[in-house]
Amino acid sequence: MRTNVVPKAGGNEFAYNFFASGTTQRFQSDNQSQELKDLGFQFAPVDYSWSVNPAAGGPIIENKLWFFASFIEGRSRSYVLDRFYDLNEPSTPDSVRDSCADPESADCDLRAYNPNMRGQHSVRITHQASQRNKLTYSYFYQHIKGRSSREFGGRQDPEAFYEYDLNPTYMITGRWTAPVTNRLLLEAHFAFQENDVNTNPVDHGGEYRMQIRDVVFGTHSGTTFQNHHNTDFHRRLNASLSYVTGSHNFKAGLNVANNRTDLAYSGPGDIFAGFVAAGYPIGIMVTGNGQTRHGIKQNCDCGLYVQDAWTLDRLTLNAGFRFDWFNNSVPGGTRPAGFHAPEITVPDPVVEDIPNWRNYNGRFGGAFDLFGDGTTAVKASAGRYVENQGTGITQGFSPIYPYSTFDWRSWTDLNGDGTALDPETGIPQFDEIGPSYNPNFGTSVVQTTYDDEMRRKTNWEYSAGIERQLGAGWALSGMWHRRSYSNFAWTDNLNNSADDYEFAGTFIGPTDPELPDSAQSVEVPIYNLKEGVVVTGGNNYLTNSAENWRTWNGFEVILDGELPRGGFMTGSITMGKSVNHFCQSGVSENPNGLRHCETRSPYRPMGKLSGALPLPFDTMISGLFQVFPGVPISATYAITRTDFPALYLGPGQDPTLTVNLIEPNTAFEPYSTHLQLRFSKVFTIGDVRTRVYMDANNIYNRARVTSRNRFFGGSQLKNPEFLRVISIESGRRLSFGMQMYF
Repeated sequence: MRTNVVPKAGGNEFAYNFFASGTTQRFQSDNQSQELKDLGFQFAPVDYSWSVNPAAGGPIIENKLWFFASFIEGRSRSYVLDRFYDLNEPSTPDSVRDSCADPESADCDLRAYNPNMRGQHSVRITHQASQRNKLTYSYFYQHIKGRSSREFGGRQDPEAFYEYDLNPTYMITGRWTAPVTNRLLLEAHFAFQENDVNTNPVDHGGEYRMQIRDVVFGTHSGTTFQNHHNTDFHRRLNASLSYVTGSHNFKAGLNVANNRTDLAYSGPGDIFAGFVAAGYPIGIMVTGNGQTRHGIKQNCDCGLYVQDAWTLDRLTLNAGFRFDWFNNSVPGGTRPAGFHAPEITVPDPVVEDIPNWRNYNGRFGGAFDLFGDGTTAVKASAGRYVENQGTGITQGFSPIYPYSTFDWRSWTDLNGDGTALDPETGIPQFDEIGPSYNPNFGTSVVQTTYDDEMRRKTNWEYSAGIERQLGAGWALSGMWHRRSYSNFAWTDNLNNSADDYEFAGTFIGPTDPELPDSAQSVEVPIYNLKEGVVVTGGNNYLTNSAENWRTWNGFEVILDGELPRGGFMTGSITMGKSVNHFCQSGVSENPNGLRHCETRSPYRPMGKLSGALPLPFDTMISGLFQVFPGVPISATYAITRTDFPALYLGPGQDPTLTVNLIEPNTAFEPYSTHLQLRFSKVFTIGDVRTRVYMDANNIYNRARVTSRNRFFGGSQLKNPEFLRVISIESGRRLSFGMQMYF
């Protein structure tokens, strides 16, 4: 991707533009196969989508003060493939009920859908304070609201969809630029952003619901787990000095950022979810009272850097050095009593300097003009980078932060109603929920100890290659890249180790024609907890893993150049393979985690071709053609005592061991191709210039599968929906738009 963004600032003349785009389902083709239709699939297009964007700019004080303002509003509604409303379910929208007053009527449409509305409003003021000092102030506001069905794969009933409301989200910025001399530029930028994210279950007619996840069939029913309310307060300051000469391009600067994130989790009955295996309860996840917001502080995500590009005849060298400081803490507070945990108050702060990282990183690169005529460049670079972090790594050190107070319990559905929650009162059915095996759950004890020597996750990136000019405006390049990730964090449960387990036998997997040959009757070693050993929580140690690492190696060939009439074209072939070695849990805690803990992906090339060509009469055609490798295929199986009677993973549990029958990265969906085209024309009438366009997506109208149900089954049962399609690429769709300048 290449971008060149110049924010509009207004000028001494008033100017306006207007952009609009949209489409409806009548412009989309049904790309489902007859096989899918025979299985009960129905056309699931984008019902409608539109967006409008007027903008204006001009002078407030000529030659001194200008403004630019923009307003965007959009609405859309999309049907969800293979999901249908139930007229007996109270969460079904009233509009669907009205259309299905007569279920046999042709107007009755039970296809589930998700609406979305979004808007962005911004204003920017540019102030030329003096000949060499320019100030820019801006305000940006965004609101997003809608419903979503994206969770964790498998079949998700519409009753488990969730609603989201990202409001308010706003950002205030200020920027100062000062070209002090023809060679020296000073810049400073400040920004403050508040970002609210609220998610809630769809309305179930006033009933309290508990989410149910079936680990055998991969279904999500009852309701959603999305009940969180998060607010972030970001502050950021950037400042830099640039000094440019004929042979040097030097820059130095600093970044200072901090944030406080406050979160509340309002799951009914303080229950996150209930888990079942083929409908049989195996456990439940409960929480402390999360109704009150509690926070984590990002005190400083700060950096100092210096970099220079130095040209020496045919050789250009560039180098950069950066110091990063990252520091978080946990403030105190009070968590009211809940259904499963008492009220607690912790002092302020609970902990400080977790983490407290100081990192020194460098990057180096060079380009050499091989023949001295500017046609061939040999390039190489190496750099060390640290992982971008937020507040998530610190939340485990707060005994009152909602996402650090989950507790796994046994669940016995004594009355057979399929829930551990009273639907009328929202009070848990306590006699169905087992005891905690975490002695520190619900207390003010910080359950995690921090390794003071813990290092920040890093990534070494290397690249080398050659670029050759083929002719006027055309170039061919070939590059090799390598990425090596290390210093992965991991949380060690100090209450148990791999020595607590012993080999109990081998489970022989199923034989089935829908599994690849390599996954037929696979042998899975089973390790049981030793007799008398109890796995308890509440005593964790956050440190670096010696057994977790990842590498990626890749190649790319890129051809790009100019076409007649000012057009361009870019084509590329990219391929890469990775090695993922994540064996720490299996080595240190539970040897059942050793199977497939190291995975290797083969080289699987992908290709892209894009370009644009202006044509006579102010018209243009542009497009993007892509060839994608298929996603890996998996088949998870939930082993229970029905499969392996001796299975034992601890007292008070209905043991379930989930395994992948297919070795990762050995079976894949087929390759697919994708073509998008745009045709546009410009009309000019007086001072008004209008561009109209038509976009055509998925020209071939292929039904590329983007996800399937990968839950094979368990308890000696095969999931009847194994490999059932969950989503496919949208069918051929036309959309239309216009942009006016005046």
